Amino acid sequence: MSTQLRMRLPALERLDKDSAVEWAQLHKERVLATGSDRLSTLGQRFPQVMVHASLDPQDLILLELQLPPLSGRRLQAALQGEVEAMLLDDLQEVALGHGSQAADGMVAVAWLGLQAITRLKQQLQDCGLQLQALHPTPLLLPWSAGQATLQLCGEHVLVRCGRDRGFVQWCSGRDLGSVMHSLAVRLQQAGVQAVQWIDAVPPAWAERLPASVLAHAAQSSGPLPGWSLPLPAMGAGAPRLAIGLALAAAVLAALGLQLQVSRWHGEAEALRQDMAQGFSTHFPEIHDVVDPVLQARRALAVPAAPRALPAVQQQVASVLQAIPELAGQVRSLRYQPGQLEMELDADAQALAEDAQRLERWQQATQAQGLQLAREAGGRLRISSGAAP
Repeated sequence: MSTQLRMRLPALERLDKDSAVEWAQLHKERVLATGSDRLSTLGQRFPQVMVHASLDPQDLILLELQLPPLSGRRLQAALQGEVEAMLLDDLQEVALGHGSQAADGMVAVAWLGLQAITRLKQQLQDCGLQLQALHPTPLLLPWSAGQATLQLCGEHVLVRCGRDRGFVQWCSGRDLGSVMHSLAVRLQQAGVQAVQWIDAVPPAWAERLPASVLAHAAQSSGPLPGWSLPLPAMGAGAPRLAIGLALAAAVLAALGLQLQVSRWHGEAEALRQDMAQGFSTHFPEIHDVVDPVLQARRALAVPAAPRALPAVQQQVASVLQAIPELAGQVRSLRYQPGQLEMELDADAQALAEDAQRLERWQQATQAQGLQLAREAGGRLRISSGAAP
């Protein structure tokens, strides 16, 4: 919504529906109307309008802290550590807000008790107004680059020196001239080249910084800062919304889990079928595949039966087992079922010519169920008795 209501609140301890507040109605950052009315009257005049409020200087603690270059959670943690050391209450009981870190390391930080913010939000809601943001006191003042805006407000001087930066200078009981001099020096060091005062330039203002005047109606017309105090959730709708979102998240999580389980089941079934197919390929003698992993383990645990050798290999192996001297001494082989002829090389022929050695060979082959005879040409004939 482009139309908004900005309020300069009085001290919160005195705030009620009959409290007079200064306000400005803006549309696209252009002031439409200003005034001072009771809170309840504003609720009737601007029903359910979104409110940007700034606090009375007495209610807000606004500081600038200098920190090493940090960002994100590290900056938040560092600020919480700095602020916690200054608090009398628990850090969990305050609303802590801060701006972005400037090039000089300075960070604007402000805080206010959660109970006070909750009470303020409820008071506005009871009057028909919706609190959209709660800003540190000076950060609704007008501002433009290279300038600062100042305003005397009771015992304080409000100063806005940047879009997200500002401070409050207490001046009660002090020499106003020295206060103004210190302010001018501080602003010059921050790069400010000129200032503008709301209502009038105090006579004690230092001449070193050029000063101009803005009308009182412009006091809440500045560009919105990039930060404000965090607002607590409240009202009956918030718990219902949170519960609804939690239930929706639970349903989505359950659906996602069910979909994932279904996907896993499909992948497991495909894997089981692949395993069963591979098992049947490697173990064709097992026809019914129920648990391929278990059945494969059992099949591998059974000692493998020796494969039957061809008849010629069996006969040659039996001969070499009976007559180890022939290993590597055979020049050629001829085989027909039941009968094997071995042509020996020269060294082995010389061994076979020894009658006693030949007799030992014949006895050894007979132990293997074979008959050995020496033939002409350096050949041995081994018969298994199955010759045709």
